[in-house]
Amino acid sequence: MKKNLAFLFLMTILLTACAGKGLTPSLGDTTWKLLSYGAIDSPTPALPDVDTTISFNADGNLNGNMGCNRFSGSYEISENKIEIGPLMSTAMYCESAMEQETAVLMLLNGTMTFESDSNTLTLFSEDGSSALKLIQK
Repeated sequence: MKKNLAFLFLMTILLTACAGKGLTPSLGDTTWKLLSYGAIDSPTPALPDVDTTISFNADGNLNGNMGCNRFSGSYEISENKIEIGPLMSTAMYCESAMEQETAVLMLLNGTMTFESDSNTLTLFSEDGSSALKLIQK
């Protein structure tokens, strides 16, 4: 009887541990600050004086600020893929931030893969050659 209880207890622990695998991570109600962007092998650090943020809302909408222009749109997560867009953005010109803003907005459109842990989020372009690295605010 004790062996059966021990076996059931062990199986419960193993099944519980395995149940967590394959769950779709949630980004809902989180805000992230840009750390770097661009090519995987040589990312460009985010401009230190430009507050670039992305907020994912639980309702499937996202919004953010590129330091000059605000943007918004929708997103949908399936496993480790995130489909973003279409995005809408204001169209002000800010000389110091335009290169970063253009690069980030171009990467954010379409289907991407992502990795997330407790405080970092990396969004990879569809072809895997570029990424956005963010830290949770």
